Amino acid sequence: MLRRLLSGGLRALRLLAWLAPAIAAGTPLPGPGEAAAAGCPRFPFDYQVDLDRLTELAHVPPPELIAGIERLGISVLRVPGATPGRPPNPLLATLPAAEPALLARAEFQDSYEGRAIVRGDPCCGLARDTVLIRETATAYTLLHEVVHLLLSYADGAAPRPDVELRFKLAFHRLTLYQRRLYDDPWRLLDARWRRDIVAAQQEVAQLLYDRIRIGQGQEAVVEHLLGRCIDERSPYRDDARREQGRRYAVAMIDNAVDVFNALEASVAFCDAAVRDLHAEAVHDAALGRAEAEAFAATAQALRQAMAATRTEIEALKRFYGAVP
Repeated sequence: MLRRLLSGGLRALRLLAWLAPAIAAGTPLPGPGEAAAAGCPRFPFDYQVDLDRLTELAHVPPPELIAGIERLGISVLRVPGATPGRPPNPLLATLPAAEPALLARAEFQDSYEGRAIVRGDPCCGLARDTVLIRETATAYTLLHEVVHLLLSYADGAAPRPDVELRFKLAFHRLTLYQRRLYDDPWRLLDARWRRDIVAAQQEVAQLLYDRIRIGQGQEAVVEHLLGRCIDERSPYRDDARREQGRRYAVAMIDNAVDVFNALEASVAFCDAAVRDLHAEAVHDAALGRAEAEAFAATAQALRQAMAATRTEIEALKRFYGAVP
């Protein structure tokens, strides 16, 4: 079982409410050929970014920030404020406004401060990378969204755009099945239950790496990079926002740990239950030695399939612990 950065927190099988916000701010990324080769160190989940370019952007004078972002091939569109009486940020007040139809397609909710959209994303079909930013947001938040667009995948294996929805459905199915089995593990005497819980576990395991990569992992990497590049010399240093981002990143990492542990616990519980049921019902043809051994082999294969995700989550925990 992976350990969280903070103790306590939400139970793993009740975390679906966290998953949608994590992906809403995250975004599919450009391929490896679109990132500068030099000055692009790799980060957990095989992300890379041009740190020199990011550091330079974090130190340009405020009147030049929007132009600097535009020179990176990123458009910035203003979204009207959602909180009455909150004044617009002067840096953002004169930006072109995002069309309501675009906000609808991007599913830009009232609670959002910003969202990054990669050019060509099927949701919007934009010709340029684009940041939708609330006109009342801080420059720090604007840079957060820009960093999402500056990240790229070093391994070139970009996740499928439908991974969020597929994972949500798969995790929901696993949760329903596993709750029934926690209540009555004797159900595993039925070959159909063994078949269905294994199928649910396998689907979640198959999607888990990519889901954490584009969600919780990406958010934690972004907040780490902001803390690293927006230093005392940056005109955008905002200690309160920085601390908020640190807490958010820690919550994202702990959420990833909890989701991983939920799957691992499901595999371990079912594996042990089948072993125990076989030992108690040796003569039950529904769960003979061959069936029990096949189930154990499947559980071991699932653990092996989860190993890469475990490694990257541990790397993410160590990486984030190094934030300045």
